[in-house]
Amino acid sequence: MKKGNLVLAAVCAVLGIGIIAISSGYPTAADYGTGVPGPGLWPIVISIVLLACTAILLFRTLRMPDEKNTKIDLWSTGTRRVYATMGILAVYLLVLPFLGFIISTFALEFIFIQWFAKKNPVITLVISAAITMVVYCAFRFLLNVPVHTFGIFVI
Repeated sequence: MKKGNLVLAAVCAVLGIGIIAISSGYPTAADYGTGVPGPGLWPIVISIVLLACTAILLFRTLRMPDEKNTKIDLWSTGTRRVYATMGILAVYLLVLPFLGFIISTFALEFIFIQWFAKKNPVITLVISAAITMVVYCAFRFLLNVPVHTFGIFVI
């Protein structure tokens, strides 16, 4: 478990620092002239939280007694679901530029709600559409972040 925690801490630290470096180059509120925070605000905030959690994990791992250092099962029922979820998210990231935010996000939410909650498909359609539109409107109108709406299906 110690080795896994140390590897995870290293990956999270690199990811957090990389996202901060990339997000620092995004436009700021002053660039927009509207007082609305720029697109880099939340990635930086979330990355700082990720780095804080990484530091806590590292601290706890280094102080972990030997009796708690157990072997991690990397191929159980639960981990296979995690791997499948990560695969679906990777496919989402690949199709996002082509299908656009609305179609890709709607499909992702529909798949995840059906898979994890097993709701009525009609209810899942309504929930997926509502969440997609709330997130779209938050990015587009509140945060003033341009969103590639429909990808190749330009209306």
